[in-house]
Amino acid sequence: MKNIIFKFLMLCAVLNLWACTKGKELVSLNGATYTVTGAADATQMVPTTGVSATGNFSGWYDEQVNVLTFTLSWTDIFTGTPADPITSVKFYGPAPVGTNGALIKTVSFSNGNASGSVNLGLGGYAELSATEKNTLLTGNCYYQICTQKFPQGLIRGQLKSVKN
Repeated sequence: MKNIIFKFLMLCAVLNLWACTKGKELVSLNGATYTVTGAADATQMVPTTGVSATGNFSGWYDEQVNVLTFTLSWTDIFTGTPADPITSVKFYGPAPVGTNGALIKTVSFSNGNASGSVNLGLGGYAELSATEKNTLLTGNCYYQICTQKFPQGLIRGQLKSVKN
């Protein structure tokens, strides 16, 4: 019995070493990655919402696995009471700055803080189609932060993709 337990523990140790990373930066298997960024405010909305809220999108797109991971941050989404919680971030395109596009994807989440950030992603069942990927990588995609009072978007930011 001790021999079986010892073999099991050795197998676990080997598998653990094999699965570990060394804390380095994310790296794609083939190097096809993009840095995706975009600053948001109400003036980019068509039509504008006239609020003072701002947002920031900072992400990483891996073309090989078709996954977009990102951090979304915001300030002054609402002031005073009652609160206007965030309900989602929506992606639209194709559309250059100043024009509206069709809804591509919605990532639902809930946050009642006037300022904050969240880490989210698109992949798996919510991955981008070939057309949506092209829209993102050519700068013809934008995002909107949506709230309960502004389900069609409170602030908007055009996304810019730069190949790494």
